[in-house]
Amino acid sequence: MQIFLVLLGAFIVFILSTLTGGGASLLLMPLVAVVVGVKAVAPVMAISIGLSSTSKVALFWKHIDWNLFLWLFPSTIVGSILGARLFASLSSDYLQILIGLLLVSTIFQFKKPSKPRFKVKAWHFAPMGLIVAFLSGLIGGVGPLMNSAYLNYGISKESLLGTRSANAILLHITKIISYAYFGYVTGEVLKYGILIGVTSMIAVYFGKLILAKISELFFRQIVVASMVLSGILMLWKNWDTIESII
Repeated sequence: MQIFLVLLGAFIVFILSTLTGGGASLLLMPLVAVVVGVKAVAPVMAISIGLSSTSKVALFWKHIDWNLFLWLFPSTIVGSILGARLFASLSSDYLQILIGLLLVSTIFQFKKPSKPRFKVKAWHFAPMGLIVAFLSGLIGGVGPLMNSAYLNYGISKESLLGTRSANAILLHITKIISYAYFGYVTGEVLKYGILIGVTSMIAVYFGKLILAKISELFFRQIVVASMVLSGILMLWKNWDTIESII
């Protein structure tokens, strides 16, 4: 029954993730934690999101912006290895609170989604990718943290999903190798990671069918809404820490 509930949740979440440009990890983390434990969440999500990203790349291959991917390539590898290395030794509570606040603040940046306040250039993705990959390796997932950069760069909804997913494959493969090296990939982690990953690949296909029916403007709006929701969920999950600070 637990496996069924996790897979049903994964199916729904990954359809939503396809429509919103990411965020599956934040929505699934609480459910996965109940089943496999908090410490196994990061490697399970790395495996499952790596598989779902593979299906997105296949579906959106012709829309991938390879120039952006090349800017992200080295920083993604370095950042994810460093984050995975510190995964066991650092408390991630404060980092999750900071990321949550950044995600929630997106609503003020995109009051008019069709008119971004600043223009992001391709080379900006190198330092941003390093930071996001490090945080992803450290806490397991950062949701759609870079989506505002993709939107302000000016790419289409299909290009955002394809490029982001190509980079996600690189990110999560590096994280899986790092987690395995440090002893966090167990048989149970592999089982749940693969089951959720296969479910997500099916969900991505259905998500693509829905995506084709929505406009670019509406896509931007739901991406921003998903970023704010992800931030609220992250803050709620760490509410005890916030109360201790206050």
